[in-house]
Amino acid sequence: MLLISLVSLIVYLAYNPNTQHYNRLSSISLLFISYLAWECLNLQYTNITLFNDWFKYTPGNSPIVILLLILVLSLLLYTTIINKFITNNKWIALLMIINLIGLVLLPMVNDLIPLYVVIELQSYSLYIITGVYNKSYNATRGAILYFVTGGIASVLILLSSAEVYHETGLTNLNELSTYYLFNSNDTIFNSFNILIIGLIFKMGLAPLHSWSIAVYSYTPTYITAYISIVAKVSIMSFIYINIALFNSQILLLSFYLSIIIAAYMPLYQVTIKSILAYSGILNFGYLITAVVLADQAYYLYILQYSLTHILIFYCILAIGSYSIKPASQWSPIVNVNELILNNNTLIIIFIICLFSLIGIPPLPGFYGKYYIIVALMDSGLYLESLGIIIFSVIATYYYAYIIKQLATNLNNNGDKVLLNSTISLLISIYIVILISLYLILPTLLEGLTLLLN
Repeated sequence: MLLISLVSLIVYLAYNPNTQHYNRLSSISLLFISYLAWECLNLQYTNITLFNDWFKYTPGNSPIVILLLILVLSLLLYTTIINKFITNNKWIALLMIINLIGLVLLPMVNDLIPLYVVIELQSYSLYIITGVYNKSYNATRGAILYFVTGGIASVLILLSSAEVYHETGLTNLNELSTYYLFNSNDTIFNSFNILIIGLIFKMGLAPLHSWSIAVYSYTPTYITAYISIVAKVSIMSFIYINIALFNSQILLLSFYLSIIIAAYMPLYQVTIKSILAYSGILNFGYLITAVVLADQAYYLYILQYSLTHILIFYCILAIGSYSIKPASQWSPIVNVNELILNNNTLIIIFIICLFSLIGIPPLPGFYGKYYIIVALMDSGLYLESLGIIIFSVIATYYYAYIIKQLATNLNNNGDKVLLNSTISLLISIYIVILISLYLILPTLLEGLTLLLN
């Protein structure tokens, strides 16, 4: 369906240059595809393989596919309105759908050959999305940096795949898992160690994270929202589904470095996107522990992370769209002290999102950390549990810095600002889900247990 939608949209764009109509049609198409993916959950009691076992659609990756579709749909909906600063680009929806094909296929990959092809499909479309607003010098700069660093990671992935095939003569991931049960060749494990390093590089986790901070800061805020969420979710889900192939010690090393660096470095940052970039590294550092344990807490944490960060970026975009003195055309809000708005409702929503990241109950961020810590303690990983608690407390300081700036606006008696009706509706839906998620949490966990077992 994604391919059919892509071809249809290309034909439509050739005859109708209206960007808003095109983006709305793309959104309707993704909404229908999301509905089809939801209906396909009924098929998950048997594994479905495609193209000679190159791809598999299983109970493990089906929730991720639906989540990725909803994430891209949520971000695409922002382009259906008239923005005050960033002019809608007619190629952005088309590029997002091309990228979505790679995002959806990656968790379903079951062979090293399509793995490299799919990763490059999503990577190259992300490079173009990063620089799609080429009139911005910083966006072009960020796209070039993203391309260079992404190319290095791609070389590592290709090298690893070639070495694994050279040692085993196999490329199918299921067959490789079986092969590992009866062989303990260190060369094979070293080859997959190179692969996991390449994937960590792609996600921008510590210690290979510096490029991601620069790229997120250079690109327009809307593009930052896209590249900082969807690509990480897709790659981390692939690692989670195929964790039996990877060295958990390398992942745990990345976990320790990520939470230490991402909790400490933002204390000296004043730019909002840099702080959120480190926040993403911190949250995916927590998520690594659920991946290592192959625990279903992974699904709950990835859900709350995606929901919270989508809402945060919507709030930043809403504040920036109504700024009287924007910092730039592409990123109206740059520094934390520019988070100024005469709309108490939007400010409170932003603060609630930050409370969720801190882990204040009964918000989803608390339950995400709680279930990961419980899973770690059940497995005897007490040091990792303690690390999450300690560095969560340290990270509270830079979240509190943003909350303090937002709270000062609550007493602002200037002219009230009204938001666009579409943005208001989207923010309202997301905040209701965020606040009330704990009510359906038992049902959600029961559903995941039934689906995965």
